Amino acid sequence: MVHQRILSIAILLWSCSSYVIAQSPSIRFVDGSGKTLVRAQVTDQSGGLYLPVQTLREAFDPEMKQQYTSLTKQLTLNLRGKQLHLRLESLSVSVDADEMKLSLSQPPLIIEGQLMLPLTFFTDILPQVYDFGVAHNPLIQTIHITEKDAPVPDLTPTRVTEGPGNFLVILDPGHGGSDTGYLASTRVAEKDIVLDLAKEIEKAARQYQMKVVLTRDADSHRHPKERIDIAQQNQGKLFLSLHCNASFSPRAAGIHLYVSNSLGITQIDPPTNPSHTSQPSATIKAVSQEEYLAQSRQFARILQTELEALSPVPILLTEIPLSTLAAVYMPAVLIEVGYLSNEIDEARLTEADNLALMAREIVEAIQTYIAGLDQAEGVGSDR
Repeated sequence: MVHQRILSIAILLWSCSSYVIAQSPSIRFVDGSGKTLVRAQVTDQSGGLYLPVQTLREAFDPEMKQQYTSLTKQLTLNLRGKQLHLRLESLSVSVDADEMKLSLSQPPLIIEGQLMLPLTFFTDILPQVYDFGVAHNPLIQTIHITEKDAPVPDLTPTRVTEGPGNFLVILDPGHGGSDTGYLASTRVAEKDIVLDLAKEIEKAARQYQMKVVLTRDADSHRHPKERIDIAQQNQGKLFLSLHCNASFSPRAAGIHLYVSNSLGITQIDPPTNPSHTSQPSATIKAVSQEEYLAQSRQFARILQTELEALSPVPILLTEIPLSTLAAVYMPAVLIEVGYLSNEIDEARLTEADNLALMAREIVEAIQTYIAGLDQAEGVGSDR
C-alpha cells in the first residue's frame, strides 16, 4: 500500500448500471497507489458538480475548522494554516484577510440543507492557495496534486550493487521510518517486508552481475521526491516499487501489478494460457501512449508470467494514474507482493525462503526484459 506525501488524487465519476437500484453518483479520492482516501457524494446542480464541505476535512486536512453565518451567508474555512472566506451564491474567495482574492466558476451553495462546494474549488482554488502543482485530465476526471514544499533530497544512493554494463535497476522499497505501511494482525509491518525483499533481490542480482540501487537500505523515511530524484540522478534504466496490499476482505489474496497511465484505468487480465504469454488477453478501457508506457507494460507482463506460480490467484495488471511512478522517467512498475490482511499471504511473505524465491523470480524477469531490449537493438542495427 502506498501512503505518501505526494498526493495523486484521481476523481472517478460513474453512473449506476441499469440493473441496479439508482443511487447518487460519487467521487472517489485516492492516493498514488489507487487506494481510496474518501468517497464523497457528488451533486449536479445548475450544470455544476458539488461536494460536501467536509470532503476537505476527509481528503486534505483532518484539523479543518469551518464557521457559517446564515445571516450574512459567510463561510469561513481554517484549512492548513490559512483562512479562506467564501459567501454562498458568490464567486469570490478571499484568503487571510483579503491578502489574496480569487474567483470561482460556480458559487458555494446549500443543497438539501448541506453546505456544498463546487468541484472547481478543489481543482482551481486549492492549487492557487497552497501552491500545488496540478495536472488535470478531463477525459476521466483525473487530478494529480503535488505539494511543492518537499525537502531538498539527499541524492546519494543508499546502496549500489556493482556490475558491468550500464543497465541499472532502481529498487524502491516503500514506506520506512515512522511510515510503517500496513500492519498485519501479527504487527508485522509492510515497510519491513518490502525492505527484506529488496535486499533479497539485491543478493540475487549479484549472481547476474546486475547493477542495483536501493532507494533505502534501512528503516528510514524517504520522501517520494527523494526516491524519484535518486532514480533520475543515478540514471536508472528500470524502476521497481515494492509494496504490500490490504483489503477489508480477508479472502483477498495474491500479487497485483500496476503501471502508471495518466489517461485512464486499464486492467489487463492475466494470461489465459501460460504458453501464449507474449500476447495476453486484455480488456482495455483506456490506452495512453506515454514515453515509457509500452516498456513498462512489457516488463510488467514479464513479471506477470514469472511470478504466476507464486500467486494463489491469477496476477492482475492494472493501469491507473500513480504519482509514485508518474514522474519516474524510465520504465516503471509497482508490485504489491501480497495481502497482509490475508493470513496465508502474510505467512508466505514473512517466510525468508519464500521471499528469496520471489526475489529470484523477479531477477529472472529483469534478465528476460533486458535480453528482449538487447535483441530489439540487435534487430534494429541489422536494418
